[in-house]
Amino acid sequence: MVESTLASSETPLVQAHDAVLLDLDGVVYRGALAVEHAADAIAAVAAAGASPVYVTNNAARPPSVVANQLTSLGIPTDPAHVMTASLAAAAMLRKTLPAGATVLCVGGPGLHEAVGSAGFRVVTSAQEKPDAVAQGFGPQVGWAELTEAAYAVAAGARYVATNLDATLPTERGMAVGNGSLVAAVVNATGVRPTSSGKPEAGIFHEAADLVRATRPIAVGDRLDTDLAGARAAGIPGLHVLTGVSQVPDLLVAGAHERPAYLATDLRGLLEVHPAVVRDGEGYRCGDARAIAGGEAWGVVREGTLVPGERLADLTLDELRALCVAVWAAADAGTPVERSALAAVPATVTPAP
Repeated sequence: MVESTLASSETPLVQAHDAVLLDLDGVVYRGALAVEHAADAIAAVAAAGASPVYVTNNAARPPSVVANQLTSLGIPTDPAHVMTASLAAAAMLRKTLPAGATVLCVGGPGLHEAVGSAGFRVVTSAQEKPDAVAQGFGPQVGWAELTEAAYAVAAGARYVATNLDATLPTERGMAVGNGSLVAAVVNATGVRPTSSGKPEAGIFHEAADLVRATRPIAVGDRLDTDLAGARAAGIPGLHVLTGVSQVPDLLVAGAHERPAYLATDLRGLLEVHPAVVRDGEGYRCGDARAIAGGEAWGVVREGTLVPGERLADLTLDELRALCVAVWAAADAGTPVERSALAAVPATVTPAP
């Protein structure tokens, strides 16, 4: 697939894939509530024969806790269908350390459980001379835990982090994430860890292996983690507009994080995805047409160009055409000014 375009599918996506690797926050739920249409769409995915697998950078919670939350939201889930960054970290360590090796865990119960279940001896002190340090987010992590990690890493222990997300979204705003806590250990030791979570490819491959999938598709709401990770893993990515990355983010996306498909929500898995094709100086998707390059860019409606800065709303096909037009212009060396793209106020009209 050419990186400056979107993929197309003449049949619903779910029919072309044997597993759907779903991000959680912003895709399946927001806080304590399910995202609109998520439960019904996931039920339809399972009924069509594709296995839902939940892939999260949250390393603090064990799969059973994640599964219980999803089940309480009307999305029945088996813990065996949950892949956390802690499980990915344990799998990473299993490839390089012998069974029974000692691992100092800094993080929540999900990390301790994952590492212990992988056959390692879990410790919490550098005095145990651990072979490796595994660090994941936990609300209790503080100076004492970080210092033990620093002692062990400085002494030569292998260093693995579940993810490097600098922030953690909460109801009050952005809190300190695991990446920020990892930065303290890095600053003290000069050693940078290997990361197991998104956007690394490994967590996607591990998730697909949970259900022995050979044709998975990944779904996410963040370009820099979910979709960049899907690209790194060589898996098609569906971006949904129910979470973090919105229209301006899509327009400024680099080739390494562009999705293969776009949808307003998870119902996009059950729909066909029309092709975006070259049309004169612009691009067309269905009846929608867009132009980009230099100062002239936007959506063409009834033969008239609506400039990007005036796009208060878009149809999904208009967004598809506009993304490809903007990406192609950037890749051809005639990009639209990034400041103009980031200021686009457009929202996408959802399907009824």
